[in-house]
Amino acid sequence: QITILTNLVAYIVAGLYFFGFLLPGSLLSFVVGLMDGLDGKLARARNQTTKLGKMEHAFDLLFEFSWFVALALFLHRSTGEPLPLILSLFSILFISFYRYCYDTFSRTMGTSLDIYGGFEKVFRRIAGRRNLYNIHILVGVLLGFPMYSLMSITVHAGLTAVIYAWRTAKHLHAADKEEKP
Repeated sequence: QITILTNLVAYIVAGLYFFGFLLPGSLLSFVVGLMDGLDGKLARARNQTTKLGKMEHAFDLLFEFSWFVALALFLHRSTGEPLPLILSLFSILFISFYRYCYDTFSRTMGTSLDIYGGFEKVFRRIAGRRNLYNIHILVGVLLGFPMYSLMSITVHAGLTAVIYAWRTAKHLHAADKEEKP
């Protein structure tokens, strides 16, 4: 029930961004983050985790991407410029790629990339993720320059993609070398 409510509120955020209500949308995005975290914590605390519950991450990604698209469409309509659409597209590409690298590492190595090495343990604090992207949006809105939000998210996601690809490739290559006599 909390997952469904979280998704409903998340799509309200997308609607707010799409129609230009950026500050209420930005503030509500933090509520979505809290709701999303509460959902998982309650399931684990009550020992009610399920295999179906793993689908929640796919729905999280979908609404996260809807926020970028909605914000980009609003900014595109407001400015007539294609830049917001391009930035949104690249943000989604970078995030999809780094999440795939991250997931590939976890499936292959049986552990999370975030805890595999010292560098990863430090980098995870600043790696791109929705809660940090929400801060980018809020700062851009508060500064009166919401295009900054998409610009900084794209850079942040791009850097995260480069680091995750590099570290995943490095560790998987090292594991391959260890397996060969």
